[in-house]
Amino acid sequence: MSTFNIKPYPRVAVYPTSWAGELTFHQIYDDLVHYASNVMKRNGFRPHEIPECLQNGFMVLWETLAAQRDFLKEKTRRQAVFFVLARCKISSMRYQEGMYDSLDALTSDDWHNTADEHVIDGMQHQRGERWAGWATEIDMRIDIERVMHKLATKYADSLRHLAALYHITTQVSRKDAASIAGMTTVNWYQTYVLPMVAEVRYEFAQAFLETHSYPVPKPIIEYPDKSRCTGRFVSPYHAWRDQYRAGNTASAEALLDQYCHTPCLSLALQAQLDGKSYRIAAADVDHSANTFKKHMKRAARLLHEAYAG
Repeated sequence: MSTFNIKPYPRVAVYPTSWAGELTFHQIYDDLVHYASNVMKRNGFRPHEIPECLQNGFMVLWETLAAQRDFLKEKTRRQAVFFVLARCKISSMRYQEGMYDSLDALTSDDWHNTADEHVIDGMQHQRGERWAGWATEIDMRIDIERVMHKLATKYADSLRHLAALYHITTQVSRKDAASIAGMTTVNWYQTYVLPMVAEVRYEFAQAFLETHSYPVPKPIIEYPDKSRCTGRFVSPYHAWRDQYRAGNTASAEALLDQYCHTPCLSLALQAQLDGKSYRIAAADVDHSANTFKKHMKRAARLLHEAYAG
């Protein structure tokens, strides 16, 4: 008999716990998973979130045990469960989920209106309607491809819009997509992503829903010169300028006469008619650019209203 008390090296790693002695990770998982899932349900986790949250939390626990074998030796079973829950990444999952519309929701909401269509919907495979369900899924995929092809073709000449579409419809991060577009993250997101989100929602709603509340997106306005970016957010007061340059000067002259006794506004109206920027116009009349900007905006609004009428 050996006097060295040598024990064989365990083929499966075991970890000491305060509540059940030494356990393998598989045993620890089996012991904690039901407890953790019940706590999740009580705290409002939705059913489809629970499996991925458990996977995230237990992965962190396994990594911690691999680095600190005695990690659970001084912790209670309850503390171990809440260690898992605190690392389940539910906030990140819900943030990511909130960025996109669920196609399942789009295809199930208001799609069919009559009782007969609800009974025979082609998607309930337990009724034996195998080919109807398959055909419906194929039609759905074709609709999605048509929407994506339409948007990609529409914005084929605008890398920044395509980067926004890429960000919205894939898992690429906002920062990486903004670097593709060659802009700062905040400016690119406000100028391109938010309008693109509205357009994508509208196009998918058009394809899948009979009725929906998404408003029609505003048509894209391209800049004629390539010195400025091709963006969606442009001044709504450009239409009057085309009429003025075409020779219709009566409305502009009437405005100049009406506000001839209001110096700042009169100067701003003339600057708008001359096509000057507010900084150049302010410098020409020796005014502060920040102060004169509001007069330029008001002048543009007045000209727009005068020519619209």
